[in-house]
Amino acid sequence: MPQKSYACDHSRLQQVEPILRLVEKLHMAYSSVSDELVEEFNPKKEEKEGSILEVGDQAVWSLSSCKAGFGIDQLRDDSTDTYWQSDGQLPHLVNIQFRKKTTIQNIWIFADYKADESYTPSRISIRAGTGFSDLQEVEVVELNEPNGWIAIPLKDAQDKSFDLIDSRPSKMVSRSFSDLEEKICTPDQLRPKPDNSALVFGKYFTDHMLEVSWDSKRGWAKPVISPLHNLQLHPGAKVLHYAIELFEGMKAYRGEDGCLRLFRPDRNMARMLSTAKRSSLPTFDAEEMIKCIKRLIQIDKEWVPYSTTSSLYIRPTFIATDPSLGVASPNEALLYVLLCPVGPYFTSGFKPISLMADPQYVRSWPGGCGAMKMGANYAPTIYIQKQSELLGHQQVLWLYGADHQLTEVGTMNIFLFMLNKNGERELVTPPLDGLILPGVTRLSLLELAREWKEFRVVERTITMAEVIQAHEEKRLLEIFGAGTACVVCPVSSISYQGREYNIPRSEPSLSQRFLKTMSDIHYGRVQHPWAVDI
Repeated sequence: MPQKSYACDHSRLQQVEPILRLVEKLHMAYSSVSDELVEEFNPKKEEKEGSILEVGDQAVWSLSSCKAGFGIDQLRDDSTDTYWQSDGQLPHLVNIQFRKKTTIQNIWIFADYKADESYTPSRISIRAGTGFSDLQEVEVVELNEPNGWIAIPLKDAQDKSFDLIDSRPSKMVSRSFSDLEEKICTPDQLRPKPDNSALVFGKYFTDHMLEVSWDSKRGWAKPVISPLHNLQLHPGAKVLHYAIELFEGMKAYRGEDGCLRLFRPDRNMARMLSTAKRSSLPTFDAEEMIKCIKRLIQIDKEWVPYSTTSSLYIRPTFIATDPSLGVASPNEALLYVLLCPVGPYFTSGFKPISLMADPQYVRSWPGGCGAMKMGANYAPTIYIQKQSELLGHQQVLWLYGADHQLTEVGTMNIFLFMLNKNGERELVTPPLDGLILPGVTRLSLLELAREWKEFRVVERTITMAEVIQAHEEKRLLEIFGAGTACVVCPVSSISYQGREYNIPRSEPSLSQRFLKTMSDIHYGRVQHPWAVDI
């Protein structure tokens, strides 16, 4: 039987709702639906489990909101994740993830849609499945109005009533820190530790590593800490062919008081889970993972440098390992963690670097994965980085769009400290619009600046034309990058369209103030909730 839909504009909404409620009550009165299939989901639950409904305009964008629930009177806004179109104005896709298992029967979708200057929506598509990689279309609704609301009951789709239950465990529910197995190095397996003065980023590794394997049938295996070793991979492993891989970058510090601390590990785990979702890799319990990482550091604690200019870099990595050449979600994966004692990211230390800004090279684009920390984002940038070095620069300033928007600098987020046209001091950084990585250091600097309340703090699009104008009008005070590896790095110059722009440094330097404040937190000179004891 073809599905019915109810479309109306906002002025007619009140007239339609009583009818929809009556239809709902009549249907529920004559339906025999088990409690298992109609469990109410909990929108406050942090981990997202179970099923996905995806509601989107089939052609281009139009949806500006979407609700879902078990009945017209139980529609919820807070059950949705929203993905935005390129100009950041309207979402064209809404993903509804149910916290408990359900079917597409006995669910209402309530969507708001509208036309814009360039496009009038004609239909809405609804797809369902256990994950983003296996969504199947279950409904297409034709729209009779250019703007309005539409309520879509998915009750009578008996032929489409497959369960929306993800068979892959999404958390380490069966395995926890208490299950951790430790295989400690024998004395002859221990590696010599380098001098702090010889530390190069990512060259030296500690004695042990953490591994947790996963497969779609058994879920997560118990976590294991063992001596550092090479991985054994089938040559058909998905990570080698389709780059189903992601990683994180964190640090541990030895404080001046001798205590070991992590810096905001919860933020790294949240970002890792977000990237795992986009990579079709299973999720995990972030708190349990942090506990395992802490234990790994405790075992290799003597590798944490006794220095306030060095640290222990932590590299959680997640790869698809199943030996299959099909382009599909992985059925096997490996989550592992490496530790590296590191010195300054740039061998020159805290010295300003020069940038090459060439708009013909683009790091990310709307709808892509620029906001995800996956290896596929980094490989294409290496060649461009080499070109900048041949021209005498240290890093690339990545631009986007016809107006040459600033996005990132190398592998760092970028900040500009300037006077706006009203003469006010302003710290500006590009917004989290999907083009840039949501850096933990970026977030921390923004939060510090807002605590200080000494200047305006703005997240907005900034173009090279605006930078050049501020430079020429002597309003540009300072430019610097920020990231886990380097923390804060000032910029000395930008090479752009055949001209070199020398960047001033404010006195006192804001970048240096940020670096000192962050270092005080890292090394325990000040007590701060961002520093987590190990």
